[in-house]
Amino acid sequence: MKNVTLVAALAASVAFSANAMTTEIDTDGDGIASLSEMLVSHPELTEDLFREMDTDGDGFIDDDEMAVANELGMLVDPDIDI
Repeated sequence: MKNVTLVAALAASVAFSANAMTTEIDTDGDGIASLSEMLVSHPELTEDLFREMDTDGDGFIDDDEMAVANELGMLVDPDIDI
């Protein structure tokens, strides 16, 4: 059921994806983020959450998937002190 929600949110958020992936996350500049890249700026990220964010199952997070994850509050904003 969560994947259905993520896919629906992904479809609705395509317009928000232009600036979703930051250079702090996509350190190699290939336009997608691996788990190891994501862990640098989001050390709280678990493998399970990464797989949930990876709605197409390719093992990477692209701009659209990142936009959905941000929109759904799946990631802690690294710029905000908790």
